Amino acid sequence: MKFNVEVDMEDRWVPHFLGMLKAMETYGKIGSSRNVAIYVDGDGDFHPKFQFDGSELPKPAHPYDEKDGDLIFDAG
Repeated sequence: MKFNVEVDMEDRWVPHFLGMLKAMETYGKIGSSRNVAIYVDGDGDFHPKFQFDGSELPKPAHPYDEKDGDLIFDAG
């Protein structure tokens, strides 16, 4: 499935967000299983807004696990 995501976030977070996406892509290409995370500093200036383009998108999944407040998503 191909879809578009529009993101509005503070400039200083963009390189870190892009790095996270690139890491996800890289691990997928090489077939390596890892957790990839970004620290969500909601008390600071990390307040991204997302818009999703695609009427055929499924509903967002819920995390399958939560450890110490960290949410873990896995399609299995």
